[in-house]
Amino acid sequence: MINPADQRKIIYDGKRVQPIYERRMVDYTSALIYEEYNKPTIPYSYDSDYLKDFDCTPQVITIPPINKLSLERNRVRNYPIQFMQMCINKQRSPVNSIVWTPDGRRLLSGSNSGEITMWNGLFFNFDTILQGHNFPIRKLLFSRNNNLLISGDSKGSVKYWNTAMSNLNAIENVHSEGIKDMSFSWNDNNFLTASDDATIKIIDTNTCKVLNTLKGHNWDIRKAQYHDMYSLIVSGGKDNLLKFWDPRASSSAIRTFHYHKNTILALDMTRNYLITGGKDQVIKQLDFRTMKECFTYKTDADITCLRFLQKEEEFAFASGNGIGEIVYWENFDDSPVAKTLESHENIIWCLEEHPAGHLLASASADFQIKFWGRLKPSHKIKEVEEEEEDFTAIPGL
Repeated sequence: MINPADQRKIIYDGKRVQPIYERRMVDYTSALIYEEYNKPTIPYSYDSDYLKDFDCTPQVITIPPINKLSLERNRVRNYPIQFMQMCINKQRSPVNSIVWTPDGRRLLSGSNSGEITMWNGLFFNFDTILQGHNFPIRKLLFSRNNNLLISGDSKGSVKYWNTAMSNLNAIENVHSEGIKDMSFSWNDNNFLTASDDATIKIIDTNTCKVLNTLKGHNWDIRKAQYHDMYSLIVSGGKDNLLKFWDPRASSSAIRTFHYHKNTILALDMTRNYLITGGKDQVIKQLDFRTMKECFTYKTDADITCLRFLQKEEEFAFASGNGIGEIVYWENFDDSPVAKTLESHENIIWCLEEHPAGHLLASASADFQIKFWGRLKPSHKIKEVEEEEEDFTAIPGL
């Protein structure tokens, strides 16, 4: 029997009686239009009284995504720590990779079941699903010109997809073992694949032929990325080594760093900085201009994914760890700025920022995809202080 206090509407679909749930919507178009026409004349901080009185009830974002004017007052409000919505497939399976479409209207997810699922970027509801691979999907990636999507699986195969999610081509057995990471070069002419067979292969995007094979790691390669501007590849893996490669020169590494004491699981980079993390529970930051380590961030859990926020700013980044937490950091600050108000129940494998910068999506081994947004200007933040334990107290008294 339905509780009269329950205000959810009831419909009959011919099979069963089910309630209608109101879904939270995040429509960012009006905020972007407002910023476009008013950004030269906005001298206000994010925490100012002006924005608190501003009618943003249907919005859960304000602009710009990271507002440096408010950093001295309340830095927490600049980061997506508020849980917005959770998505989960009918066939539950760990989600290994997610990627936003270039227009930000959809989110694509690849899971252990080999399915590619499309989620709505405004209402966060299910759109469509297709069987992309017969093996677990490890990586989904859009090209830099936003016209091509590639996917890699645990069998070592790569598939091409267009923006309408039609399969264009398939490259079988690129690696003898599973693919763990992929990245496009700055002009999209080539892309790389990193695998558990300890090799990195550079593939021509048009001809689908392997141009070069980079060998030098002694164990599985977990991450490998092209630099956005330079002819440079950075890789890390289970041998604890961070290697730099020149894809034009030869198949041997040009530089090797021994910064980590355990497996490297995550890395991300901007024009000038590189951040890496792994099972040694530290995040190392390296400056490309000096080729030296410039800072170390200490954490209390394994770092499984890293993502720079607003890469052009080179100012802040987010980390996901092995206990399901998302932590936000600012450059050269050894203490975290903020954490999400809720967390996943298992390892976070992937973090992806919305192209507009107002949302962060996370994929986890707990079968869930979660969306995170920034707090409203009127939301009051309560600081939680940790209580110190009294070791002199006698238990039970």
